[in-house]
Amino acid sequence: MKTKEQIVIFICLLQGVWCGGWSISLPEKIEALSGSCVIINCRFEIDNKYDKDLTDSAAGVWLKDGTKDNNIVFNSTDSKLSFKGEITGKLKDKDCTTIFNDVTSNHGGTFYFRIEGNGPLKYIYHQKSVSIDVIDSPSNPTVQMFKDQMEVKVHEEVLERSSMCLRCSAKTLCSSSPPTLTWSSTDRLHLNENSRLQLDQQNQTEIISDLNFTATHLQHGVTFICTITYQIQQRITTAQNIITLRVQYAPKNTSVSVFPSNSVLEGNSVTLICSSDGNPAVFNYTWYRENRGHPKEVQTGYNLTFNVTDRTHTGRYYCQTKNQHGTHNTSVLLDIQYAPKISLFSCNRTDVTVCLCEAHGNPSPKVEWFLSGRPVSNSTNTFISEERLNSTDLRSFISLHQSLTHTDTLQCVTINTYSTASEKIQVLHCSHKTNCQQTLIPLLIILTPILILYALTVHNDAGTYASLQPSALMSEYETLKLRKVTQ
Repeated sequence: MKTKEQIVIFICLLQGVWCGGWSISLPEKIEALSGSCVIINCRFEIDNKYDKDLTDSAAGVWLKDGTKDNNIVFNSTDSKLSFKGEITGKLKDKDCTTIFNDVTSNHGGTFYFRIEGNGPLKYIYHQKSVSIDVIDSPSNPTVQMFKDQMEVKVHEEVLERSSMCLRCSAKTLCSSSPPTLTWSSTDRLHLNENSRLQLDQQNQTEIISDLNFTATHLQHGVTFICTITYQIQQRITTAQNIITLRVQYAPKNTSVSVFPSNSVLEGNSVTLICSSDGNPAVFNYTWYRENRGHPKEVQTGYNLTFNVTDRTHTGRYYCQTKNQHGTHNTSVLLDIQYAPKISLFSCNRTDVTVCLCEAHGNPSPKVEWFLSGRPVSNSTNTFISEERLNSTDLRSFISLHQSLTHTDTLQCVTINTYSTASEKIQVLHCSHKTNCQQTLIPLLIILTPILILYALTVHNDAGTYASLQPSALMSEYETLKLRKVTQ
């Protein structure tokens, strides 16, 4: 029988419920900062027959590491005991909440509560105690991560554009001023946080700070730091916890580097290297070349090399990067440069000698004129003009209003940064590229009477005439035009 009673009493004490009318509610464990204060949240119940003895004059007594009288360290009616503090609750209302001030290492231990009322009301609550752990600095706050309102492991990777909440929480230890929680980050991001106080499962107050945001690639690898700060008398003490965010995202910041440069001399080699930022890493690189306004695939791989370049390699090239979350592309203009060449050199001789010289090169060349070895520029007898055909081709005209001899030579010289090219013409002699129209005049003098006689014979009822006119500036022959005049 005795054993059964002991078992019943033991179960009653474990559950902390009403046992014969006597019960108490205490936290199991409290942390207290050295030099600060400690609050013990406490409520109790007594047997109903002692209610009349619980008055305003009742005393609350705390015993440390035992339940004998020599274990008493605090009595609400005796200020001479070693522990300084007060019972902030009203004992008459069965609220035994107590605060101890100037906490030292001596405050560490196991504490029991005793109620002392008028008459026979004296009871020690053996069935439950509270443990106080004195610490020199606050414990690190707890950090949690929520994705789309569901808690996930702090090391789990999340997808870009996920709705995120980082939560930092800590029990509010007693201090001269309330503690604060603050967030910071290694990349100094602008953080929008909100803090609140609430009771935990042990009825202890905790402070919570939530950091809400939408995950982006900019936050990948960023470490977020939660700091709790206490002011203990004249000093400030802090504790921290961290969480590093890992975000998965499609490729971004794709770029192409060209070695040695995107302007390369014809005949040399050039390499295009594609790079991109993605998580997971990019696993596919595809090169395209713009062809009549549409991209045409060239090859795959992160680099594209032309060992020997020619001007047909000039154009826009695209690099497309891909991982499991998407694609991204960028482009670069490859500019193959080459020495200048003269593609056309032609002259026309009437009263004025007019010549043109067409040159092409990259960079675009310039054209200079020389007459019998002497440079020619605009003057009263000379007019020079230019027409830019495109980014690589230039056409230059020269008009010479002066007498020329059979020994005069006209030279077109084209120049760019890589080389020069030139051609010469003796302006009063025909060449494979020039028709000197003065050689046609004797032939025309012979043909003119024959043509007039033919016209008069065929058209005896109409008036006709023949005229010999100078041709347009770049034609190859003098033209004979016949016009019929209506009577």
